[in-house]
Amino acid sequence: MAFLGAVGALALLAGGALTVHTYQNYNQSMSNSTGFGPTMWRNEPIDKLFPEALGFKPNARSDSTDPKRAQWHRLGISEKTGCDEGLNSALVTEVKKLGCRGVLRATYVDPTGNTLATVALIAFPKDTKSEPMHGFFSDREGKASSEDLVQAYPVPGTLAANWSDAQRNGSAGDSSNTLYIPYAFAASAGAVDGRKAGHLPGQWGKYDGNQDRRPWTGAAQSLIRTLETHLGELLFEETKK
Repeated sequence: MAFLGAVGALALLAGGALTVHTYQNYNQSMSNSTGFGPTMWRNEPIDKLFPEALGFKPNARSDSTDPKRAQWHRLGISEKTGCDEGLNSALVTEVKKLGCRGVLRATYVDPTGNTLATVALIAFPKDTKSEPMHGFFSDREGKASSEDLVQAYPVPGTLAANWSDAQRNGSAGDSSNTLYIPYAFAASAGAVDGRKAGHLPGQWGKYDGNQDRRPWTGAAQSLIRTLETHLGELLFEETKK
């Protein structure tokens, strides 16, 4: 009985040590995330922030950058990072209110080669509240000016060689839902061949004059969400090292 009691005591001590170790690891991981997340936009290589391929993950083991499942292929990355560059004036004003630290942009094309989109990653200081940006983007939904959130970034020698602001048909934006990443995202999408969205004729345009813009808005939203998913994965990978 004395032997069993000693073994039991050792087990309790070992279990307590394991619990402390696990808690310390958790705290270390959380500390790394809170420190690395806000600076990831300038500490990570730009081609890791904007990978060559982006797509939704069908399951937890999938990779959002797997070319075989890509919904977007990168064509080029802008060298300009100023908060007053690459965004429309209303968005510039809003992000500066929240202490914008930088804006990164990249242009992508969908697998069909028909849809272009320029996406912007907008970085804010640590602990910036997301509500103002979420409200800003929500207020613009469905408005005629919703196609102009992000300036088109053309890429010579690619399908985006002639990509211009005049070709933008729809935009989307939102603040990040990923913990420890004080960013907002915005994207503008349009057709490779320059086709402009407009009011649909007859019954199709009777109730919603912006209905023809919905596919482009959806494309912009898709790019934003896949990019945010990728950044969440990148944050996890870097902070567990």
